[in-house]
Amino acid sequence: MKEERAIQSEKLSWYAVYTAPRAEKKVSERFSDVGIEHYLALQKVKRRWSDRIKEVLIPVVNGYIFVHIQDKDFEKVTKIYGAIAFVREGGRPVAIPDCQIENLRLMVEGADEPIEFSVEDFARGESVTITKGPLTGMMGELVEVKGKHKVLIRLERFGSAITTVPVSFIEKVL
Repeated sequence: MKEERAIQSEKLSWYAVYTAPRAEKKVSERFSDVGIEHYLALQKVKRRWSDRIKEVLIPVVNGYIFVHIQDKDFEKVTKIYGAIAFVREGGRPVAIPDCQIENLRLMVEGADEPIEFSVEDFARGESVTITKGPLTGMMGELVEVKGKHKVLIRLERFGSAITTVPVSFIEKVL
């Protein structure tokens, strides 16, 4: 039993960390500086100022960054300036399965359409695989959002990333 706990604490898992407002990029830099493996999902958007339009990188999930750490590193993460706390359930940080982070990463890096993040608890959709386009091979759920069909990736006990994919690019998983 003791060995099992020791092995579990050595295993790397993904966790969501709440950051100070608008500090995601700075916290990401600080994690890099101290060698904490992390993922900050960023997407390019066009912003309009009075004199120009500019492409900027903004976080897909405002106020959060994902870390890939061992249980023993919880304190190391929260000691970083700007990293406030882990997303918790029952007093313990909630691990997010590797495949869900990989799907999020694939969606962020490959989506042609903007990605929305929602904490809304969507009804389960049909399981689909994307067969064409930049997201080929990604699995998700087909859901209806405001009358439009979208592909959704759930992040365990955290929320969902959603993007638009042409219906001709998807197949139902049987």
